[in-house]
Amino acid sequence: MQGKKILIIIAFIVVIIGFGALIYFVFIRDLVTPTNDTNVNEVSNENVNGTLPVINTVTNTDVTPPVNEGPIINTTTFRNVNGVNVDTVARGGPTEVSSVTTTRVQAAEPVVSGDGVRYYDKNIGKFFELSPGGDAQEMSEEVFPEVEDISWSPVDNQAILSFPDNSNILFNFDTQEQVTLPKEWDDIDFSPTGSKIGFKNLSSEERARWLAISNPDGSEVQLIEPIGDKTNDVAVEWSPNGQVVALYRENVSGTSQEAYFVGIHGENFKSVVTQGRGFEGKWSPSGEQMIYTVYSADTRYNPVLHIVDAAGDQIGSNNLNLGVQTWVARCAFSNSSPNLYCAVPDYLPTGSGLYPESIDNTNDSIYLLDTNSGQKRIIALPTFFDRSQDYSIASVFLSNDENELYFIENNSGRIYSIQLK
Repeated sequence: MQGKKILIIIAFIVVIIGFGALIYFVFIRDLVTPTNDTNVNEVSNENVNGTLPVINTVTNTDVTPPVNEGPIINTTTFRNVNGVNVDTVARGGPTEVSSVTTTRVQAAEPVVSGDGVRYYDKNIGKFFELSPGGDAQEMSEEVFPEVEDISWSPVDNQAILSFPDNSNILFNFDTQEQVTLPKEWDDIDFSPTGSKIGFKNLSSEERARWLAISNPDGSEVQLIEPIGDKTNDVAVEWSPNGQVVALYRENVSGTSQEAYFVGIHGENFKSVVTQGRGFEGKWSPSGEQMIYTVYSADTRYNPVLHIVDAAGDQIGSNNLNLGVQTWVARCAFSNSSPNLYCAVPDYLPTGSGLYPESIDNTNDSIYLLDTNSGQKRIIALPTFFDRSQDYSIASVFLSNDENELYFIENNSGRIYSIQLK
């Protein structure tokens, strides 16, 4: 009798365990098992100093290591800040960031020759040229309050300044002379040689809205294409060879767009079909390629960076997803190698392609992308010594000697730099 009781108790325990296991596998396991639904830009500490996965999915392609990979660490360049070793040169880990300006700036870019930087100081309304040693010299005694948009000449010290009241002026910082341009002109941009400007003539009458070019002083206007009600889909974006003056995007379906290259002589260039919406493009220095971003439901409506051939009969070929979520303004091409430097947010909330302002407080890491092999790796985790709050990079550019990477920070509007070599 005693043995029967023991068997009954054991059987009861087995049944209870069995029911418990059944409940776990049917109802509970999926709730506690981790998923792979993570942001593609999240930084893994395991790969900080190493090469990230190859992102070129094209078969039969020889893959080579990224350019300038070099040694991972040189301990003699470390500075210790609050117990963290911070490198003074970008080598893959925490990297020192130096403050270049103390005020909010706009339209910062390298000077025409040398290694300085020119920019507009928004606080006092003046233009400055900053030497490599850090000395800022006024480019003019003139004060230009509330400049909204600035287009620098690529060959000399001229710029086109646009103001909130739609007025536009061409100002020569060498001669201190200015020329007034029509208020109807918008999105004005210099050609690569500086001899022409492209613009959208935004007349109040839709039928009179045109994409056009002229001399920088506004003379010899040449109408290129009527743009009517498509003004928001046309971007003045000169190609490096000066043959293309603008890009026009058109919806192909609910999930894709087609980008057209608008020539100055009515050329019938090929187009680029994108798997997403919100196309924004930027030329490589040679003009042979273009990087662009689009977003879609597959990317959680976040912008994803691509590169594509953009010259002659090859336009639209070798369209490659580079596998990072960022914007083209946050990327800068090297002039001496196939390298592309990009500031990539560590995390993007869903829908940031639709609302870029939503990421003003997201930290960025600096990536190096080899546009030939399709490899990418983190080269710097920017570390500030003069501030502790989060930061977000608005745009990046390289010094003319490519020894420094400059960027404008979203919240402060200041210029910072990172040593690359």
